[in-house]
Amino acid sequence: MPNTFRFEILTPEKVFYSSTITSLVAPGMEGYFGVLAHHAPLVARSNGGQLKVREEASGQERFFLVGPGIFEVLKNRSVFLTKQAETASGEKAE
Repeated sequence: MPNTFRFEILTPEKVFYSSTITSLVAPGMEGYFGVLAHHAPLVARSNGGQLKVREEASGQERFFLVGPGIFEVLKNRSVFLTKQAETASGEKAE
């Protein structure tokens, strides 16, 4: 059983980020929470903040700044829905 899962950051305009990852740390309403492969189903609101993923292919961490949104985990797939997202280097969802 692989220890990876699919993750996407979606904005109204586009799929901002999509990759197979091994872990993520996301901002919740009452602090940060982590997700690994095979996580139980979850729907959570987020105030926004820094979101961190570890990519499967490179093993490197990537950081994003996300606005308020909704986070969902279902069947080894995670999605963050938001109106605002950008990479740590400044690439924005437009």
